[in-house]
Amino acid sequence: MMQFLLAHGVGSRGTLPLPFWQFAWAAIAALVLSFAGLGALWTEPKLTSTEATGRAVSGTAGVLRVGEIVFRIIGMAIFLLTIGAGLFGTDVGGEKINLAPVSIYVALWVAIPVASAIFGDVWKALNPFETIGLLFPEHNNARPAPEHRWVGVAVLFGFLFLELAHPSGDSPRILGYGMVVYSIIMIGGMAAYGRRWLDRADGFAILFSLIAAIASVTRNDEGALVLRRPLSGLSMVNVLPGTAMVILTVLGGTSFDGFSESPIYTDIIGRPRGWAATLPNTIGLVLMIAIAAILYWIGAQATSKVTGQDHAETADLFAPSLIPIVWAYAVAHYAQLLVDQMQSFWFRLSNPFGSFDASGNPTTDWFGAATGEVDLNLINPDTVAWIQAVSIVVGHILAVLYAHDLAVSKYSHREAARSQQTMLFVMVLYSVAGLWLLFAG
Repeated sequence: MMQFLLAHGVGSRGTLPLPFWQFAWAAIAALVLSFAGLGALWTEPKLTSTEATGRAVSGTAGVLRVGEIVFRIIGMAIFLLTIGAGLFGTDVGGEKINLAPVSIYVALWVAIPVASAIFGDVWKALNPFETIGLLFPEHNNARPAPEHRWVGVAVLFGFLFLELAHPSGDSPRILGYGMVVYSIIMIGGMAAYGRRWLDRADGFAILFSLIAAIASVTRNDEGALVLRRPLSGLSMVNVLPGTAMVILTVLGGTSFDGFSESPIYTDIIGRPRGWAATLPNTIGLVLMIAIAAILYWIGAQATSKVTGQDHAETADLFAPSLIPIVWAYAVAHYAQLLVDQMQSFWFRLSNPFGSFDASGNPTTDWFGAATGEVDLNLINPDTVAWIQAVSIVVGHILAVLYAHDLAVSKYSHREAARSQQTMLFVMVLYSVAGLWLLFAG
């Protein structure tokens, strides 16, 4: 059961009283009405970089510095435990699985994005490579870091391949080897280019920092807590070449995770197992990323024709508007996984190497939780199902809202409304597709 959950988080054990078509029409109506209301009432930008600077909360800098030290210790400890469990722990699935799969696929890939949109860039303090990076300078003046994020795109695609296409993607040993390779790339890059390398190549850090731009809290240069308007942080995103594809790669990957569990997909490829499933799953993953990218580029092309702006510049300009959608897809597709398997993370942390004796008793039980069982009803399943469905609609409304605010800040009021018409259509397609994947998963 756990092996399946770690591989695919889409779907819900709860039920919704509305059929798919009613939810779809409700989503379309919400998006269209939001667009119309914004065009009529939202005539001045409200989510600018000025708003993103926010208001500092006095007396918080010292507390947050201490908290950062604690987070660094926790992050490094879990990293070392996870890589140790992957390399030297039991290499089996099921209920005796060791720490590595749940740590990577649930705690890292699901819990951190959800937390980032609420509490800001928590991963910056937890990220072990940020801590290791303290040994290196910020910049290497003799060899500056590349001014693009294509390495980060490759990293995220490799992770998605491991999760969704590799036949042994949940194997602790495979994950352990992957962590070693990733560590070599990150530490070697910092040795060559300085800590700036992480902002170019650490796909997870890039993604989580982008999602954190949604949050209404952040830290200023003095380390103090800052309160700001939600979404305003998107105006501060540094959109280097490749940033849009970071977002679109994750959007397409999450979509494929849902699509691969649908009856249509199994009707197309059957139910191959092992390496026989790798090629069709890889092709499906690439196609879903390509579809997400093509739809977005079509919307950007239409916007550029209205505004007279270069197509590539337009695509980069509006890339941050996709971030609420990525976050919404994460909540929609993995909410049930998060609720259920973060409990398992605590149990596995108590026995990280997954060691059990001949009688099935854990040989390690640090916190007395190694024999714990997941409470599948910790949160009402119907409530989780509603959260999943509503999050998709809300995520797309937030995307439309930020895109409109950005358009108003860059173009005349008339151009702003016209420029977003095609992008609205793209958002509707994303929303309906996301709901369909959720209902079909």
